[in-house]
Order: sequence, then C-alpha cells, then structure tokens
Amino acid sequence: MISTLLNKLAVIYDQLQSELDSEITKSHYRYILLDKLGIVSELSLIYELALQDNIAPELLAVIKRPELAHNENSCPLLVCIAEPNEPLNEELLLSSLVQIKEDYLTSKHYVCGFIASPLTPEALAEALLESGIRAGHALGKPFLPFYEPFTLDILHHSYQQPESHLGLILPPNTCYCFINTDVEACFFQSVSYQDEQDFTLRFVNETLRYHQLNQLALYGLAVTWLELCEQQNKDLPAKALATIIDYFYDAYGMQLTNAKDRRAYVLFSLQYGQLTANKRLLQLINDVIANEEKHGQLGRLLSQQEADLNALNQNIEKTSKY
Repeated sequence: MISTLLNKLAVIYDQLQSELDSEITKSHYRYILLDKLGIVSELSLIYELALQDNIAPELLAVIKRPELAHNENSCPLLVCIAEPNEPLNEELLLSSLVQIKEDYLTSKHYVCGFIASPLTPEALAEALLESGIRAGHALGKPFLPFYEPFTLDILHHSYQQPESHLGLILPPNTCYCFINTDVEACFFQSVSYQDEQDFTLRFVNETLRYHQLNQLALYGLAVTWLELCEQQNKDLPAKALATIIDYFYDAYGMQLTNAKDRRAYVLFSLQYGQLTANKRLLQLINDVIANEEKHGQLGRLLSQQEADLNALNQNIEKTSKY
C-alpha cells in the first residue's frame, strides 16, 4: 500500500505543479489549505511555527471557522506558496504531499487542499468562511467544513457532474484541488450562481443529504476495508468509496435498518462480492430484514456461511481473470 501511495503521490506532484503554474493560475496566488485540527510533526516544513518563521505574515491567513473562532489556533490556515507570477515553493508543496501520505484515511487531515485564486490571503480566507457558512445553511447547519478531504469526496459522489456543483462553494475565478480516497487529484473551478436560493437548489440534492447523514458510517467502512486489505497484503481497490456507497444504498442495504447489519452487509459484500447472487445468503439477508429479533445479528450469521462465501469469492476470482 505504501509503495502504491508513493507512486500515486508522485503523479499528483507533477499534476499540481502543472495546474498551479499554468498560463492562468500563475497570475494568481497559490495556496495550501491546512486544517490545524489535524496533527503534523514539529519537524515538518508545514508545521505552523515553522511556517511563521519562514513565511511572511501577510502570506498566512486564518479561516475563522465560527465554532472555533474563539481559538484561532484551531482554525484552518491558508498558506500562500506563490504570489502572482512568482515560482511555486516546491519544498512546501512536496512537504504537503508527504503529509497527505501520513494522513491517508485518518479522521483529520492536516493538508486539505490546494488553491489558485486572484484573492489575497485575507480576502480568500473571508470568502471561504462565507462559503462554509452558506453551504452549511443550505443543509440546515451553522457551517459545513467542506474543505475536509473525506467531506469533499462525499460531496463529489453526490452529483452526476460534480464539477458543475462543487464550484458553487468557491469564490470567482478560483481553482481548488483535493486528494480523494483513491489518491487521485480532483480539480474543480468556481461556478457562479444568482442568489442564495439558486445556490441551494443547485448545491443540495437528496443524495447529498443522505451522504451527509451517513458520512461517519461511510468513513468507518472505508477505514475498516483498508485495514482488511492491509491484513491481506492487498491495495485498496480502485473506486473504493463509490463501491462502498453502491452497497450501502442498494435495495438490501437500505432495508437493513439496524446499523450493525448494514455495516456487516457492506463489509461482507466488499470482501466476497454481491452476496445476493447466492440463494442461501440472499435468504439469510431477507430473514434478518423481516425478523426484528434477528436485527443486529447479520454479521454473526454471515460468518457462519463460510462455504457459500468462499464459493461466491471463487466465482468472482474466476470472472476477474477473463
């Protein structure tokens, strides 16, 4: 997994250099967005005190997240790594990717994203604060920490055409990049809207609402799947979050109203494939759905069906060879 991560991050480094130094973006300020609720080594170049020692104060700006505004040391931090028409600070860019490797699928990422914008640090910090408040209000919350990578990945999976919607949360002429669960660089540009109602209509849909309600469960499944893959000395498969979401919301996942049952259904499906393709496993799942006294027991019951699970897994392995 580590070697795969390193290879993917090397590709991302080249992509970021190209995107942040293109004909358009090189005339903008270029930034790294840090979440100080995350953890970073004091030896890192992107440790806050190191940044304060080596970066001019006017190139650092705090995004005063409302519930954390009383303690700015906990608020997100914008770090300018290149002023307009100046070269990128490649050391900070590289240090950010090293930190992303360390933080992969942890609950709080220290490095959240990379931004190119014509706005100065203070102006961009204020604009992103307003974006978080606006997006939060659209979902009935005081603030949406949209910059958190897993939250952004959930947003990304909430739309058929993500680039047409994610850009609503950006100020004009701004480009944003985050690294998703598949360790891919996802870029999107600002999208204009008419007013608050237009923003809400285009930003919020039922899929997004469901994902927001179930984000912790989806995150927990991603972490557990990664742990299972590591135990088996395998890489996390491609489109990991998309696959989790597909099982979580399929016809059987939706009927499993007990959280433990739904989690077991998804994890066993990830390990062995579509459980309902096996008649005995399908009957067992339907039995748990129909009988309240069996709620919460699906994981235990499935684990007792070793022969059927292995047969299902063998069929998948045969199919994957062709």
